[in-house]
Amino acid sequence: EDMRRLGVKSVSTYAPASKYIPQIIKQVKRLIKRGYGYESQGSVYFSVNKFKDYGKLSRQVISKLKKSARLEADPAKREPLDFVLWKAAKPGEPSWPSPWGRGRPGWHIEDTAISESFFGPQYDIHGGAVDLIFPHHESEIAQQEAASGKKPFVRYWLHTGILNIGGQKM
Repeated sequence: EDMRRLGVKSVSTYAPASKYIPQIIKQVKRLIKRGYGYESQGSVYFSVNKFKDYGKLSRQVISKLKKSARLEADPAKREPLDFVLWKAAKPGEPSWPSPWGRGRPGWHIEDTAISESFFGPQYDIHGGAVDLIFPHHESEIAQQEAASGKKPFVRYWLHTGILNIGGQKM
C-alpha cells in the first residue's frame, strides 16, 4: 500500500557491482587524490581519521571506537578503523584489473559508486535495516562526502528492524 501511494510500481533497475567496476575505480581514484584513500600491498584503504564527521549517523566517537575495536589486525592498514575501498585479489576470488593490481571492490564503495552513477553525489532517501547503520552506512557517508565534497550525502535515512523469514535474516 505504501509503495502504491508513493507511485512506485516495481523495481525497474538492478545494478550488480560487477557491471560498475569502472565507476568504482574512478571513485577510489578520487578518494586517493583528495587524501582520504591510500594504497597498501595492492589494496586501497579509506583513512577514517581524515574524515572528521565519521560517526555522525551512528552517533559514535572515533576515539571510543578505537579503544573497543574488535577488528582483525591487518598489517596493510595504517589504523585499525580504516576500511577497504579496493581489496587485492586472493586466489579463487573474483577479481578485476585496476591501477593497484587485480582485486575487487570493498563492501561500502560498491554502493556509493553505483548510487552516484544513478543519482549524483547526493540524494534524498536511503534505507536499510538497523544493522547497516554502523559500519556500512557510516562508511558510505564518509567515502561519498569525501569523494564529492558535498554534504549531506543523503538527506533522510530510514532504518527498519531486521527482517527474518523462516528463521533466517534477509
